[in-house]
Amino acid sequence: MIEPVTPGEGWGVLHLFLRRAPDAPTTHPEVGTDLATALDKVAAEVQTHVFTGLGHKADLVVMLLDADLVRLRAAQTSIELAAGTAFTLDWSYLSLTEGSEYTTTPEQYREQMADKGVAGEDLERRVEEFSERMATYADNKLHPDLPRWETMCFYPMSHRREGDDNWYALDFEERKRLMHDHGRSGRAYTGRVLQLVSGSTGLDDWEWGVTLLAHDVADLKDIVYTMRYDEASVRYAEFGPFVVGLRATARDAMTALGWDR
Repeated sequence: MIEPVTPGEGWGVLHLFLRRAPDAPTTHPEVGTDLATALDKVAAEVQTHVFTGLGHKADLVVMLLDADLVRLRAAQTSIELAAGTAFTLDWSYLSLTEGSEYTTTPEQYREQMADKGVAGEDLERRVEEFSERMATYADNKLHPDLPRWETMCFYPMSHRREGDDNWYALDFEERKRLMHDHGRSGRAYTGRVLQLVSGSTGLDDWEWGVTLLAHDVADLKDIVYTMRYDEASVRYAEFGPFVVGLRATARDAMTALGWDR
């Protein structure tokens, strides 16, 4: 038995992007049945989200989340073995869920409220309520139970490090201001788009992986367009390829990709 490998904070997030082999025998339903069965078994062990890809970048997108990286590796093995020669794993992305270094702490909130003249029991009540809200917020960031919304967009991104547009040359307060403005744009889509930003510095080729979930694919387009006008994006962001998928059960995904049940 391989011992668990767990991050000190957060969960592992593994995106697998599979493409159907050009000569895959879609006339043999057992190919789809085997992969669908494997995906269902994986879903019983780790949080699993299955999407059929739109366009040429991926036919099948599988997003896996778990506290144990060993379980993620076992899930990947099960999927690849079941896929056999019918699919190739063309791309993958590894990241970890994380909180934000720019989040206001209870101590900072206390100072802000005190500066506004709040004192005594009222101050203590407000700080306690704020601490509870932030604890829930942090837990949702680190241990997300993602909703089963119908459409998905994934892309990697990094902060730019070029000349005057070097994110890492900015002081903390300036970076916090920019991220606050950026977050305000995103919050305008609350209830329409869920954003999971997971860290991948040192783990993959970019610094973050961004997963967007929405009911309406138009909202995916709109939120990315809107947030690109924020200074944090205009001056300091680099983006990788975008992959869009439609949620499906494992068996419906196989049908959508050409295998009869």
